[in-house]
Amino acid sequence: MARRVASAVGVVMAGVALTTCTSSKTSNPLSPSVAGPIPGVNISAPQTVDPASGTKVAVDKQPVTLMVNNAATSGVRPLTYVFEIATDTGFTNKVFSRDGIAPGDGRTSVRLPEALSTGRTYYWRARAQDGANTGPYSDPASFNVFTPIVIDQPAPISPISNVRIDSLHARFTVGNAPRSGPAGAISYVLELATTDNLANKIAIWTFGEQPSQTNFDPPQDLAYSTQYFWHVRASDPTTTGPWSATQVFQTPVPPPPPPPPGPPPLGGGGGGPAPGDALNLHLATIRNSPGDVANWPATATLTRLDIGSNGVHIEHTKQNGPGSWPDVPFGDGNLQYTLWIVLNINGQWYASGCIEYWRGRPEAGGPPSQYAQNWYYDPIRWAPMTGHQPAPGEQVGFLVTAGDARNNGLALVKERSQVVLVPFPRDGGASFTFSSGALPFFRR
Repeated sequence: MARRVASAVGVVMAGVALTTCTSSKTSNPLSPSVAGPIPGVNISAPQTVDPASGTKVAVDKQPVTLMVNNAATSGVRPLTYVFEIATDTGFTNKVFSRDGIAPGDGRTSVRLPEALSTGRTYYWRARAQDGANTGPYSDPASFNVFTPIVIDQPAPISPISNVRIDSLHARFTVGNAPRSGPAGAISYVLELATTDNLANKIAIWTFGEQPSQTNFDPPQDLAYSTQYFWHVRASDPTTTGPWSATQVFQTPVPPPPPPPPGPPPLGGGGGGPAPGDALNLHLATIRNSPGDVANWPATATLTRLDIGSNGVHIEHTKQNGPGSWPDVPFGDGNLQYTLWIVLNINGQWYASGCIEYWRGRPEAGGPPSQYAQNWYYDPIRWAPMTGHQPAPGEQVGFLVTAGDARNNGLALVKERSQVVLVPFPRDGGASFTFSSGALPFFRR
């Protein structure tokens, strides 16, 4: 009887021990058998770091890596992370989901196993969980996968290899630039210079692409006997490609001067000077102005020429009063006449109308020492007069013509003054007066 009681007591004690052990095991928060959330445990949302909202990811820079700042927990169980990517803000259409991501030190990241499709926007988020408790999702971030536009160098075709072209009106030809991605309309920028580093640019032109290869005809002629350097690059509205290799070519040599004129006829026609001309305009090369000016009748007499610190002041007999030259339209006003300069460069005379005058304009052109930079500054229009600074005492010709002679402008009457020849002054200036002949009376 005593043995049975002892056995019963042993069974009861064993049952108590078993119950105590089970209760201890299920109250352990680290136990994998914990079912349901643990009261009092809060898990915060992680913070998205990369890619940040609005990031653009090139299709060739994939697969994407997602990164968050770690969540915080008030519990003792270790966290793991869930990452999701969808094509909509409601995360109905998921393209990637992975859980069980072990946390990193302060930040946790996961690299996608493969590239995403290009040309669309993706939304991603993450949350942390400890096996019993689950934290909220992070605020979703978006990124866009795109195909980048790549524009390569165009291929210069002509003129190249230091060839001498046969015309001052060059034609540039380039093989179209290779490109990839969703490029828009392609245009080209061509830079032209007289130095191989293209520092001394004389023109920058922009023109549209043509099928297969692109031709461009500049709006202005180039200068004789000049070596030019050029390169070109392509762009669309968002992307600019690299410059092509620099190319070089030469322009033709100038034609030989005309033969010496015969006896001068009256009025300056037929190759001879007009009465009163100090030099024969028929022997001058005309740049950027009417080429037949030598044949215009000299109806005006240049009576005074002042070359001073503010420019050139002119007086002539067709300036005011009855019979004066008519005004011609110019911009928002009118012009009456144009001052011409005649220069001897390496034994050859060159002439061009450079400064336009309206009624009442006092002086124009700047001081004598700034002649080269203020007057014939553009080599496309005025070479070789461009950059020629007359030395003090150098003989320089002057005349005036009716209307606008610059850039072959409008002249209602083709009339001019006599051509005078004066020694070019220093910046102190000089004044000259003339009669119907071309010889000046000089006074300082």
